[in-house]
Amino acid sequence: MSKVEHKQPNKGGGFGLGELLILAGILLLGLAVMLSLGAGDSGPSERAEVPASQPADVTSVATPVVVAPSSVPSPVATVTPSATSPAPAPVAALSQPVLTPKPTLPAATHIAIPSVGIDAKVVDVGYQIVTIEGQAVRQLQVADYAAGHDALSANPGAGGNIVISGHDDWKGEVFKNLHNVKPGDQVLLATPQATYRYVITEVIYRKDVGVSLADRLAAGQYLAPMPDERVTLVTCWPYGVDTHRLIVVAKPA
Repeated sequence: MSKVEHKQPNKGGGFGLGELLILAGILLLGLAVMLSLGAGDSGPSERAEVPASQPADVTSVATPVVVAPSSVPSPVATVTPSATSPAPAPVAALSQPVLTPKPTLPAATHIAIPSVGIDAKVVDVGYQIVTIEGQAVRQLQVADYAAGHDALSANPGAGGNIVISGHDDWKGEVFKNLHNVKPGDQVLLATPQATYRYVITEVIYRKDVGVSLADRLAAGQYLAPMPDERVTLVTCWPYGVDTHRLIVVAKPA
């Protein structure tokens, strides 16, 4: 039969050499873990990571932004002139033409075209800015039961374009018979100071319905400011249909 060997126990009741080595290894491992945890808190972190379970009243510290020296603006030096410094040269003013204001003349209050029986009072009217096909345009208002003088246009005797509009088929029909005028007919404009006589030189019909915005604006150029004095009358035509603009131009007699 084979021989069996048994390890004799330590009679002193202490640890053997093997047990002491194992215990020393455990102690050294624990010390290393503690040192590594302490080293993590020794310096600032470049990025603060907030755990998802962070309570609402905890504010994470953001990493400060470092500004490069080249982007820092230099201070502006303030120079105080000394008593011996020369005075700055004056800035030359832009030359402006000397304008002689024209005498203020009143607007017309009455219009008459004897050849076609037109006889109506004249009142000032304004305008409104409307958008047509994406373009802002000025739309002249028309007076009710009177002829309307564009308040931005000229006054009789002052030079420039005197623009007067009127309805042809409703609210007074003051320009109902304007389509009957002929070149050479007289237009009389009365103001509180005088009566001015003009002679019709042009009668123009321009289609206003079913045409492009460019065509409508071209017709509107007759109502624009002019260097010479003239009267421009405008209404709709034909009666009850109003597909066209009727424009009548008269010059001083």
